[in-house]
Amino acid sequence: MTHIPAYVYGLFLLLIWMGVSRCLPRTIRVERLAIMPVIMAILSVRGFEGLFSQPALLDLLLAALGLCIGMAIGWRHVSTWKIAVDRAKGSLSLPGDIMMLVIILATFAFEFLLHAAAEMHAAWFAAPAVPPLAAAIWAGFIGMTLGRNLHLLSRYMSVSERSADQLG
Repeated sequence: MTHIPAYVYGLFLLLIWMGVSRCLPRTIRVERLAIMPVIMAILSVRGFEGLFSQPALLDLLLAALGLCIGMAIGWRHVSTWKIAVDRAKGSLSLPGDIMMLVIILATFAFEFLLHAAAEMHAAWFAAPAVPPLAAAIWAGFIGMTLGRNLHLLSRYMSVSERSADQLG
């Protein structure tokens, strides 16, 4: 596919860098918990709208189901993490984890597959089940990042401002 825009390669490298950086232990400001869910939501909505017309009710229902399932997976994934909370600095110390890299790569591969199928006029892409399943999968990826970060935010909020306790 020689007609892939150059910005796609730049976006891919940026996303890889973001995913790899999450594989290492790090300390982040709590506000940064909003970044990945927002990026994932924007990219997913743009991807869906670029491939399919208006979402049908079934698309929205399966997207809601995918979001809930993804949130449960993300929430559960970080539930055993040992994190350090510093309310005075507004920061969290997190362990390294490969989940975000996997989500980023899977999302990119999924969208690339759908765009390639649309360009090649693949027979399966025209099936009526494709838009609702795509909506569910994209929303599942959003949910994984959202559930993960909401869990971390809830743990951050559960620590009083006077303590910088270790949470397990």
